[in-house]
Amino acid sequence: MCIFLFRQNKKSNIMNTSTFWRRTMLTMAVILFAFAGQAQTKRLKPYLSTTTYCAPGVSPYVENAIAFECRTATYRQFEPGKFKATVEVQTIFRQGEKICAYSKIALDSPVVTDTSKLDGAFIDQQRFALPNGDYEMEISITDMNSGDALPVGKTNVELKYPDNTPSVSDILLYDSYNKAAKPSSCTKSGMDFLPRVYPFYGPQTNKLHFYAEVYNSNKLYEEGKFLVNYYIETRESSTRMQNFFFNKRLDVGKVNVLLHTIDITDLPSGNYYLVVEVRDRSNAFICSNSCPFQRSNPSVSYDMGDIAGVSIANTFVSEITELDSLRRYIRYLDPVCSETERDYASSLVRTDDVKTMQQFLFNFWSARAPMNPKQAFNDYLAAVKRVNMSFKTTSTPGYRTDRGYVFLKYGTPDKIVDQPDEPGAYPYQIWHYYEVAHQRNKRFVFMAPDRSTNDYQLIHSDMVGEINNPRWQLEIYGGIYGQGYDQGVDQTEYEKGWGSHAGDLYDNPR
Repeated sequence: MCIFLFRQNKKSNIMNTSTFWRRTMLTMAVILFAFAGQAQTKRLKPYLSTTTYCAPGVSPYVENAIAFECRTATYRQFEPGKFKATVEVQTIFRQGEKICAYSKIALDSPVVTDTSKLDGAFIDQQRFALPNGDYEMEISITDMNSGDALPVGKTNVELKYPDNTPSVSDILLYDSYNKAAKPSSCTKSGMDFLPRVYPFYGPQTNKLHFYAEVYNSNKLYEEGKFLVNYYIETRESSTRMQNFFFNKRLDVGKVNVLLHTIDITDLPSGNYYLVVEVRDRSNAFICSNSCPFQRSNPSVSYDMGDIAGVSIANTFVSEITELDSLRRYIRYLDPVCSETERDYASSLVRTDDVKTMQQFLFNFWSARAPMNPKQAFNDYLAAVKRVNMSFKTTSTPGYRTDRGYVFLKYGTPDKIVDQPDEPGAYPYQIWHYYEVAHQRNKRFVFMAPDRSTNDYQLIHSDMVGEINNPRWQLEIYGGIYGQGYDQGVDQTEYEKGWGSHAGDLYDNPR
């Protein structure tokens, strides 16, 4: 897919220096009405990546990279035979009620002459100078040619860069870069990068390029070298992938630049983190950072050789010999398996191969808890027993329900908002995690569409990799005073009745 760079028409409060990044991910999509000669319905799709930096001696700042799929935007003729799309992006950073930074810009697409053959995307970057701290970032997007607005997107951004402590920047995944002939506001270390805003690597992409920076490594000691490790680990279990671990020794300094490429030809399909960590010369851990990405690689399957060579003599699985028990224990793993493990396990439980099931089960837990796989297995069984008691329905065991899946995958939430009887609302729960799976301040919204059952379904989350639904409040209040839920897929507003608290409880769980 071709991605075009474009410049903003107007900016405010934008900073023009660059160094360190912090990555989060927010994807928003809503139906818009677009026109290209005659009206036609389109779905404007933006992809937003937010990262932060802080060069020594320079104020921290946030950088947003936002991309729009060309074929989903509204193009309008501005000269004979020439068309372009214009999207307005408003960005607000808040701490409580205080607005700390603000920008409203109009973004123009590349000019095209044929709107029936739109392809690729257009992308832009902005920077905001902010002190260290926690912020709520609010993004509002409007298609200027159609007048339609997307639902407001919100996410939390943390800036935490101590002056005298070593830190790792956020990791920039990119497709290409060039030496900057004329440095721009987004130039880094003399280079202009084309960021990979949506971190998905399909079968045709076998190289993962990344850029990162380490700063204040000279605070470890005045001179000498330190160690940088970078590697790929599974998102589900933080298991390091074999053959994807690398290291490099660097001289200490104020800023060290990392610019590397990893060959992912043999990386199986799945959800992963790319991790960069700093260690001192005695190999003691100092600091790290990570970014998520997804890989689709159907040609690479689970390594049967690894399983066949696993010895289970005198291990806890050697005592599990009943076929039904082994199948049940392997099915229990579904919420915490990687994609390749899940596919392999699904095939395995359809066989009668007791030994291979034992080997798979032992290999699974020894990879996650090499010091005590038996204890990890028993702890997980206790968690499964808990969700089977708490979340089961008349037709589904607890571990197969949405709440059971989230509990087993992410652990016990820090807060649970339970609203079984709110006026005009279906029963719902909001689970709040302070920090989970390399992400902070994440929420899951569950709703029971049938009031007589215990079947709460996941309808929205701001967790990367989970369902993101801007219309979740409309689902909860879909039956209030007879208002319908199907008034149009672009509908996000609902008629608030007395006692409607879902939005407030989501923003401020208590």
